[in-house]
Amino acid sequence: MFRFDAGWRPNPSADRPLHLKVASWARLHLVLPRLLGEARRFGPDAVYSSQQLWDCYVASWVARLLRIPQVIHLHYSVGPWLTRSTLWQLPRCERVVAVSDFIRLGALRHGLSASSVVTVRNPIEVPAAPLPERLDALRRELRLAPGQPVAGIIARIDPSKGHADTVAAFASVARTIPAARLLVVGDGSIRSQIEAEVAAQGLGERVLMLGWRKDVNDILGLIDVFIHPSLADPCPLGVLEASAAGKPVVAYADGGIPEIVADGETGLLVPRGDSGALANALLRLLADPASARRMGSAGRERMATEFRAEAAGALFAEVVDGLRRPRPGVTAVNGSGHI
Repeated sequence: MFRFDAGWRPNPSADRPLHLKVASWARLHLVLPRLLGEARRFGPDAVYSSQQLWDCYVASWVARLLRIPQVIHLHYSVGPWLTRSTLWQLPRCERVVAVSDFIRLGALRHGLSASSVVTVRNPIEVPAAPLPERLDALRRELRLAPGQPVAGIIARIDPSKGHADTVAAFASVARTIPAARLLVVGDGSIRSQIEAEVAAQGLGERVLMLGWRKDVNDILGLIDVFIHPSLADPCPLGVLEASAAGKPVVAYADGGIPEIVADGETGLLVPRGDSGALANALLRLLADPASARRMGSAGRERMATEFRAEAAGALFAEVVDGLRRPRPGVTAVNGSGHI
């Protein structure tokens, strides 16, 4: 198999200098002739890529020259952030796979035809329960007592992920349940602002800013309620992982989240931007562990049945198979896209 990497290793704290952009663009065009030769030799029925600029550019170029259908996997809302090139190509490719109906409807509003856009939600594997000894060790590390109420948010610390609203809601909860703790897992551009807000709210040791962690499944094992008040989130992995781990989710009824969380069954959804309602929902579940466990179990069961990888794979295969010409086989230009 021919593999190539025309991309770059991102620096999240800064833009790329112009000379690195030019070097990457030149490297891409040097490898394109070989890529086209390999594609012709393989004889694909369709070309598949993510919506990322260069992924989509290369896939569109190959599809056009080989005169075969193109599939674009759309993980983000349609807007200028997708770049002009991708926005031009989206309505011209044969199929667009959206990760949620929220994304699909947004694509339709931008002029894509209903017959060309299909929803295939991101699947999730239901993990094994964390080992008790690992949870005990983690509790000691974080100074949490057995049975102590714990809420958690696991996400990039970005304005759209709702950390400020989470801290505001938790401040209200902490006044009623002083023993409650909030675990904030992740890092990002506004971490210092969130830390300042934690201090301003007088939460001190009640909010634990843990940064990036590799033991997310264990941390989910300690959490009683997962909170994720993000805005316009297409199909948040954190919500899928929390549900698969058997944790009830408290979130805004916004973006693709209502497609993952069944309100009142696997979690509680409140109106977008209503941090008071968010606090009430969080307090309700932290104060009622039996209801929290019941909703968490229902969420885990939903992930195991409705969000199985096998089901997503079968649906994706249907999408691609519908484009097939008499030749067997489907190829992917790169590994960026996923279901």
